[in-house]
Amino acid sequence: MSPHKRDRPTLLLRPLAQLGSGWRRFWFEPGPSSTLALFRIAFGLLMVAWTLSLAPTLTAFYGAGGVAPDSSANLSGDWGVIPSPARTSALVLVFTVLLLASVALALGLYSRVSAIVVFAGVVSFEHANTLIGNSGDGLIRNLAFYLMLAPSGVALSLDRLRRSRADFWTFPPVAPWVLRLVQIQLSIGYLSAVWHKVQSDLWRSGTAVSYAMRVEDIHRFPFPGFITQSTMITEVLTYGTLVLELSLAVLVWNRAARPWILTFGALMHLSIDYSILIGFFSLAMFVTYLAFLRPETATTLVLGARDRLMTIPPRRGRASAEHVRPEQVG
Repeated sequence: MSPHKRDRPTLLLRPLAQLGSGWRRFWFEPGPSSTLALFRIAFGLLMVAWTLSLAPTLTAFYGAGGVAPDSSANLSGDWGVIPSPARTSALVLVFTVLLLASVALALGLYSRVSAIVVFAGVVSFEHANTLIGNSGDGLIRNLAFYLMLAPSGVALSLDRLRRSRADFWTFPPVAPWVLRLVQIQLSIGYLSAVWHKVQSDLWRSGTAVSYAMRVEDIHRFPFPGFITQSTMITEVLTYGTLVLELSLAVLVWNRAARPWILTFGALMHLSIDYSILIGFFSLAMFVTYLAFLRPETATTLVLGARDRLMTIPPRRGRASAEHVRPEQVG
């Protein structure tokens, strides 16, 4: 047997070995935990706002005398800790626990337990009344699930401060697999949105955005007339949305294109949120964008903010202790 034939299996196995190595690096190669810490803080703050938004309609949407469907006719209502029918005292208790857990998650206090309680609370409220949720609520539920699996309190947290005050501003390495799940969630979400939109005649004909602009009961601020009355502009916006969402799903994985494509995505969501009432969807998407922030960049941003906040100039008209001359004393 010639040496070339003996080397052929090795040549065939080498690409597989490289693929396996890349797979392990993608999911499990440890890196600084700064991105995960920022993601936890942002999601915790989002959850505080989401929970507080439940307060004005707590009994109307979830109470026994409100619009919540009967659990006997809605099997999904059996999932969660909110009883059916729900008394006001039970609703207030679950609401309070969820709010406290959200604050604790943002601060990084008992982070793992807080994340579990937050996930259970979100699921409980969503399943207690399935008539009022939207895609933003579903995204929040998924992000809560992912964060529940992560060691999110390893950095920039009260948990870290309790363990080692001197190492608070360090970012211990962690495997990125939870953030990878968030990244894939974003990519699949945009792909799914494009796929469902191209099935619609409104999107294929270029009129979908025009219809959205004319549904006045969901508008936050009215659109200018020159936009709603222009066929060309609404077609550009309709097809442009499809192109941008497809680009977000694909080009976000390219490091060179990522900052640009996420910037355009943020502008798209800001424009939608400015004009249309869509709940917490845009804010949840912005939190999801943080998963694509490189750990090195996140570390630089955190330490830079720390240095700016801790460098406080002395007040005018008051000499600092280092600059007081002896003759000024007494």
